[in-house]
Amino acid sequence: MFVVKKLGKNGSWNAISLIDENGSFRGEAKFESKKEARKYLEEYKNKMKNPQDLKIFSEQSPTNSQNKKTGNNS
Repeated sequence: MFVVKKLGKNGSWNAISLIDENGSFRGEAKFESKKEARKYLEEYKNKMKNPQDLKIFSEQSPTNSQNKKTGNNS
């Protein structure tokens, strides 16, 4: 899972909102592939009035990280 985040004023990275083609908010900007995340990041930058520091972060799903701890990869 890949999440597009922006650097906040307090120095922490926070997920940006996912806005669909109709302009509706759909939660956090999370994507299955880095390519999708990169495409959305570019679209988001083009809509912004003021440039901000944006990055793509890789996040593991809770089940994947739990499987690694227990050694269960099935």
